[in-house]
Amino acid sequence: MATTIVIYGFEGTYSGQDEYEYRNPEVGHRHKCMLFLSQDGDQGQYERALTECNKYGFTDVLFERHGAFQVDVLNTDLYRGFACFYEEALEDGRSLVYYPNDA
Repeated sequence: MATTIVIYGFEGTYSGQDEYEYRNPEVGHRHKCMLFLSQDGDQGQYERALTECNKYGFTDVLFERHGAFQVDVLNTDLYRGFACFYEEALEDGRSLVYYPNDA
């Protein structure tokens, strides 16, 4: 089965207890986020996604939705900026985008 990048939209609180190096948010703040997760198929793997959210330091995670990333949208102005997250998920198996404003 081909590798699919699935995006999980969620809201969570950053705890400061992360396992990955990234430009993390301020401890205790709640954010809307998107987790890009490499997986076989596009079915929801919420337990695995939750584990990754926790590794990024997010707790009290509430998933809103999930869906396969449509690569052709990277050719549009609106989504061109997501290419680095897509590529990181292909290379490392996961990537995270959090929105800096509190949820």
